Amino acid sequence: MSINMEVEENNSYTIAPPSASAMLESLRAYGYSLNSAISDLIDNSITAKAQNIWIHLHWDGPNSWITIRDDGLGMTDSILSEAMVAGSQNPLLERAKDDLGRFGLGLKTASLSLARSLTVASKQASSSLSIRRWDLDYIASLEKDNWILLKYPRGGAEEKLATLDAQDSGTLILLENLDKLCGGTNVASQAHQDDFYHRIDSLRNHLGMIFHRYLSSSKKLNIYINGTKPVHAVPAWDPFCKSHNATDIKPSLDIPYDGKYVNIQGFILPHKDMMTSDELEQAAGPNGWNAQQGFYVYRNDRLLVAGSWLGLRDSSSRWKSEEHYKLARIKVDISNDMDADWQIDVKKSVAIPPHTVSRVLTSYASTIRKEARQIFAHRGRYGKRTKSERVSKIWVTKERKGFNAYQVDRKHPIVSNFLNKLSLEAKTEAKLLLKLIEETVPVEQIWLDASETPEKRNTPFNTASELEVIQAAERTVKMISGSDTPASDIVEQVCQLECFIDYQDIIFAHFGV
Repeated sequence: MSINMEVEENNSYTIAPPSASAMLESLRAYGYSLNSAISDLIDNSITAKAQNIWIHLHWDGPNSWITIRDDGLGMTDSILSEAMVAGSQNPLLERAKDDLGRFGLGLKTASLSLARSLTVASKQASSSLSIRRWDLDYIASLEKDNWILLKYPRGGAEEKLATLDAQDSGTLILLENLDKLCGGTNVASQAHQDDFYHRIDSLRNHLGMIFHRYLSSSKKLNIYINGTKPVHAVPAWDPFCKSHNATDIKPSLDIPYDGKYVNIQGFILPHKDMMTSDELEQAAGPNGWNAQQGFYVYRNDRLLVAGSWLGLRDSSSRWKSEEHYKLARIKVDISNDMDADWQIDVKKSVAIPPHTVSRVLTSYASTIRKEARQIFAHRGRYGKRTKSERVSKIWVTKERKGFNAYQVDRKHPIVSNFLNKLSLEAKTEAKLLLKLIEETVPVEQIWLDASETPEKRNTPFNTASELEVIQAAERTVKMISGSDTPASDIVEQVCQLECFIDYQDIIFAHFGV
């Protein structure tokens, strides 16, 4: 006897349907932001083969609303009813390769996280317009709790849905009663209005990042916010600065996994000294340089994770976002049949690599991180140096009683030559002065300034004229001359100093070397 028959014969079960009101209220608690919610709704439009998506955010105090309209395939009446069911798709079932959904929850959870009323209007080329609405206030008002899916919009909403009339097919999502965005009150304050519209720039930047492959490729997707002209179009943001000639693009690697492949490729972005101020701002991305470092996980060209070290670690510690790794970005491409293995969540914002894949990611990323740190430390002007090239550093880092100490290298040719020319008393005073400087290096302030305002960090002689650079080089050459070292070699030693490395041509030309 089967288990099902045994259960039925013994009457050892009961039907336990969830409360409609309680469940719909619970669906609001998935932690969506406006940006992540709209992104989730756009996934449905892309799956429906839309080429254009129009988003409109309208402020009217407690009567504010949002629409997301597309020109995709649309839905028939029966398909729309099914799509409005919470959990309309089994995540274990095989899906089309280009399907961006998984749980059958995104439409409902994303919409209701922002609004208490969700209306969806849709039509196919061969069908008439269909409408379905979840209204949380209406359901809460019922004497008998039930899953009442309405077939008509709220009063006054017809005009907002009318933009769909001119299309052969498509879908329009209308979000009303935006309690999460409008302060949850009936008072239309100026602060709430300002916050509402300030979110538009953030939304535009976020969508340009999440869907940049669709916006810039042959897929020819256009997303517009609060308008239909090109100026209202969302621009694509390339996290990897592939068009910049100083970006170090690494070879891609296929990681075999369960009969499939995970593709990865590293990018080391140019140092700020190699970029214009506009390029620097653009490359920083929506969340800033430090937050945008790490892995970028894509599924079907849709960005899921935009900068994270995915909880990976090396032998010493778990990786975290740090200033000296901010030039490292690594793309990871997975297919939608890997969702369960990567633990993709409902919001499509979390990805945890399987153990066998994470080992390869750790090894690959370790190399990228190391090279990115080298570029960052060398200030990027001369890139990654070969063994035959020299950069003479006066400052060195040493460990003293378990702490990092920053010292002037007494063995450096420039320093040692200078000290050896001094009398015993003058040498003692010079060493004391160096010690005082070393003991008072403002490490915390330097770190804080570099983190908060990296664009203001200066480079050697950045504001000096060529004449000032040459005069400084002359004084340095004079300071260490008089030894048995040929004059040309002394000039070359000076040019290898970090402060002069970028000015070798003019210094060599001045000295005729």
